[in-house]
Amino acid sequence: MEDIILFGHGRYYKNKEENIKKMYRVAAFIDNAIKKDEVLFDGAIPMYNPEQIDKLPFMPVMIMSANFMEMAMQLVELGVDDKLIRFAVGIPPYYDQVELLFCDLKCRIQIEDKKFALLCGKEKYLFDNEAQYKETLRKIMATKDPHIQFIADMPLQPLSRRFGLEFGKAIDRFYIEKFLYDNKKYISGTVMEIAEDRYIKMFGENVLKFVMLHVNGWGEDVVKGDLSTGEGIVENSMDCLICTQTLQFIYDIHSVVKNIYKLLKPGGTALITVPLISQISLYDYKNWGCYWRFTDQSLRKLLSECFLDNRVEISTYGNMKASIAFLYGICQEEMKQSDLEYHDEQFPLIIGAVCRKE
Repeated sequence: MEDIILFGHGRYYKNKEENIKKMYRVAAFIDNAIKKDEVLFDGAIPMYNPEQIDKLPFMPVMIMSANFMEMAMQLVELGVDDKLIRFAVGIPPYYDQVELLFCDLKCRIQIEDKKFALLCGKEKYLFDNEAQYKETLRKIMATKDPHIQFIADMPLQPLSRRFGLEFGKAIDRFYIEKFLYDNKKYISGTVMEIAEDRYIKMFGENVLKFVMLHVNGWGEDVVKGDLSTGEGIVENSMDCLICTQTLQFIYDIHSVVKNIYKLLKPGGTALITVPLISQISLYDYKNWGCYWRFTDQSLRKLLSECFLDNRVEISTYGNMKASIAFLYGICQEEMKQSDLEYHDEQFPLIIGAVCRKE
């Protein structure tokens, strides 16, 4: 097993730490976060400022950062031989898509006469600054991924400005309905839904009575009310509230949460969905405004103003492809089921919350 010095001790290193220690004996760390006159320790391994490298044994130095260029040039300026400078980009788990690309194409980086060389099979690309490096990556990626040009050539106008409803079901409804189906056991007893009764009829189980809450209050089984002002809200009156895609249209969302809590009976449940990514609904925008988008963190923090944190369950739904398709106005029927069902926590389309009153 080879001895090595690691340059960098942050998140990038922590991501690869397990495999690094299987492959090398780590003799020391150098890190610019360490003061020049101090020595710290990671367990038994000493940690130094890079300017102290001349005091360390002569051995390879591996850069532990995705932004490696500045650190590599720092080592060169400190007198470290080009051949001793190594890069961790080939060591899994891979930090980003560039590292995945390098792995797929069997690329590696080295320094030659104070220039960077990227070797990919029989090809060699030389660069000495970040702009050239990124230009090189674009050239390589363009040959590998035709979708880049496809997206670059997309029209400026969407297929639909009505969420694809002209052609079928909106993609976000797939996730909203999955959330409600998964939690349909709560849709029972006395139930209220915002503006309509679609989901009560689709998913309700043992519903004894239902009403709809609408700011204009027209129609049968409709209560004229407003979640922000509390109009029409009767305290401790509902076993369940279905509140889908509503909070984004109400500016005073803090009052909304208070009134939802007030509305529910002890033990009652609110089923709430909100968007993270969405077109603006022009109808709603013109009638009552459109103010918010949410993450799972912001929704939990908002709901925890009234509901106990352990009584709030948050779920996220969606992925990059579904989000792009939704923004473009493609409907559910044009998508593969497997594409809609795939979950990517970095690209949620819809956030769902189950909130239970104690």
